[in-house]
Amino acid sequence: MIDRSKPILVFLAAGVQGSAVMHAALGRGLKVRALVRDSNRATALAAPGVELAEGDLGAAASLTAASTGIDHAVLQVPIGPAETMAMQAGNALAAFKAAGIKSFVLKLASASRPAPCEEPSFIANHRIEEAARACGIDFAIVRPTMYLDNLLKPSALAEIINDGVFAPPIPASQRIAWTSADDCAEAALTLLERGAMGGDHRIAGPESLAGDELAERVSASLGRAIRYRGQPLDEFERDVDVAMGPGVGRRVASKFRYFATYPEEADAILARPFAPQSGLENFRPKSVERWVREHRLCFTIPST
Repeated sequence: MIDRSKPILVFLAAGVQGSAVMHAALGRGLKVRALVRDSNRATALAAPGVELAEGDLGAAASLTAASTGIDHAVLQVPIGPAETMAMQAGNALAAFKAAGIKSFVLKLASASRPAPCEEPSFIANHRIEEAARACGIDFAIVRPTMYLDNLLKPSALAEIINDGVFAPPIPASQRIAWTSADDCAEAALTLLERGAMGGDHRIAGPESLAGDELAERVSASLGRAIRYRGQPLDEFERDVDVAMGPGVGRRVASKFRYFATYPEEADAILARPFAPQSGLENFRPKSVERWVREHRLCFTIPST
């Protein structure tokens, strides 16, 4: 059982995934130590039950200080080159051991595949998992299918509002059991509260939907027509390069190219709806319709 007098350490607290964990913890009456790089730029996180702690995933000493006095944590590292992700996770795990953390949930961005596998994000995930298993601390893994929160990225949201189109780099024929950052956060906190460590939990939505079916559900929830368009990967890479710099598009698109090359793997990772699992027997993922209704204001067309 969790000692509720102590906070839970939440990594990447200022980001979409970390803030979802923070709010899920507060909703359960738990305290949070929110790890941020600069507390002066994270004042929006200030709330009853939240303690800000400065730390840099590239600096192990800062993570040890942030982990001191903590029993449990939810660990996530930002997406980047495999070497960087593995180093950052290693620093966090070393800090956990030094501080005496009892258990943690490792939130990964997607499935991983053991070598040989050429996809960089899967390689990074595999290396992080191996390091977690070698550290000697009880832990569980939570991994999503595909996040509905992708609809809320500024570029995607603008296209939905202005053009009525959602255009991820995935063909409409690919079935996906869409999940959300909120559901993954709830799953992570459920496992921590129950002490259900040792599992590898794939968090998915309750339905497997093709692109047009997703668009139908979003349209019904918003009360206006939204179309799904699978963006060609070359076009997606160019757009990412323009937004984030040359070469970034290729790295970001690599997972989607993997899915296109290995459709059976894509189905195994993305398509199956959530099924009850040990530690998450009573977990009920949100439907697309419910998630869209909860975020309806984000999709509001600005008045002119």
